Amino acid sequence: MEYLLTFQNTHYAVHSEKILLNKKIPVSVMALPTSLGDFCGICLRLAREDFEQGRMHLADAKIPIKGVFTIEGSNSERKYVPWKP
Repeated sequence: MEYLLTFQNTHYAVHSEKILLNKKIPVSVMALPTSLGDFCGICLRLAREDFEQGRMHLADAKIPIKGVFTIEGSNSERKYVPWKP
């Protein structure tokens, strides 16, 4: 399972990517799926094993995360489910 982090604007997404990469956390930048809205054009994808640590680093840096979703399904039929802590 992977997690998708969304942000209210591109600045937060790009800054978050830099923070995570500096902390040696692998992250993928991808276009925001249209089903999740149009508030920012990009989002970040994290592996399950990196999610909690990545989220803590972003919280420490005071980066507001707009939404967190789990990615379910295959490439052709991905489903984004709101994460519930």
